[in-house]
Amino acid sequence: MKALLLPFSLAFILTFSACNNSSDDTSGDNDILLSKSAKLIVSSNNSFAFDFIKEVNKNEVEDNYMVSPVSLSLALGMAYNGAANDTKTAFENTMYYQNIPDGANTFNKALISNLSSSSNGSVMEIANSLWINDAFPVKDSFVVLNETYYDAEVKNRDFSDASTLDDINNWVSNKTHEKIPKILDEITPETVLFLINALYFNADWQYEFDKDNTEKEYFTTSDGTTKQTDMMKMTAKVAYLSNDLFSSVRLPYAKDKFCMTILLPKSDKTTDDIIDAISNKQWNQWLSDYDASQKVTVYMPKFKLEYSNTLNDELISLGLENAFSELADFSDISDVSTNISEVLQKTYIDVNESGTEAAAVTIISYENTSATTGGESQPFFNADHEFLYLITDNTTGSICFMGKVGNPEYEE
Repeated sequence: MKALLLPFSLAFILTFSACNNSSDDTSGDNDILLSKSAKLIVSSNNSFAFDFIKEVNKNEVEDNYMVSPVSLSLALGMAYNGAANDTKTAFENTMYYQNIPDGANTFNKALISNLSSSSNGSVMEIANSLWINDAFPVKDSFVVLNETYYDAEVKNRDFSDASTLDDINNWVSNKTHEKIPKILDEITPETVLFLINALYFNADWQYEFDKDNTEKEYFTTSDGTTKQTDMMKMTAKVAYLSNDLFSSVRLPYAKDKFCMTILLPKSDKTTDDIIDAISNKQWNQWLSDYDASQKVTVYMPKFKLEYSNTLNDELISLGLENAFSELADFSDISDVSTNISEVLQKTYIDVNESGTEAAAVTIISYENTSATTGGESQPFFNADHEFLYLITDNTTGSICFMGKVGNPEYEE
């Protein structure tokens, strides 16, 4: 797990409700997404997202990181379609699918459609693919499920051919607009299948930061030292919350389709304290407490970051140990015994005066089992020390990106 500063920095999360009331009906699937069963799935997905970020934060030593719960959930959703018996139960327990009989695929199909519907000023592109070794027999039912519900591209390749590695990396680069140019360094002889999800996000702020107002200001880093960084400034009527744990603003992107929430710990608190306290229930309670009735002056640093993390340990800790072991049962993928060998996620984010550009790729590799403070007249929000952030979809509340900024850096 390693953050690659170019030198860059970043952290990014998606939240539950709109920054402001959204007037855009962005998808014909909204009826599905707003149904009672869909709301249960959103709750399940967000519960998994917060469990996931807790595990990442527990293991991460980098000052800056960002992960994509949506990308991971969609990739695991494809994997879930191949799981059976105890392995399927492990997926259901980890992802809170116990009370969702067969609705995850239908919901994910509608979610992909909704998130991918662009509006003026914001773009979210989602792509999925299956890469199958020519020598590996995959059941048609598994392929059809992922084609139907995840619009997955199916690629049959000779994994021993060096061009296959190039094809996979080129697919990832293309789907992320070259923000993540490579996902794999090699394909091991034991690997028989890859499941890949790619996200690309690009959105303008609803209230842009004037570049002329960006100045060098001091930021207190995670280790307590201070440094000068490019600090952006703007004043607008945005949702604001202050409690004993943190102060927070919710910054809408153009057309209110997406939103960034920034959680800035109080002086006697840390980002760890916020993550320890956060859960789906607590998150929803916080969201109901925001006030958007007055203007807020917002200071926040520009940051840019690349991040990479192999998520095996996190997913095993969350309950998916079976899927990584020789006991794994993916018999709905193939009659040949397989297990997951690696779940790798790479992310990218650029937050500047105009808006945010971000990308995420999650790749699941399978191998044969036989192998081995405020002003007087208005609130004042100054993100001048370590903070968390989320980027969320306003229709469903799905958490697309989550991250921490503890040492912001930015290069043009």
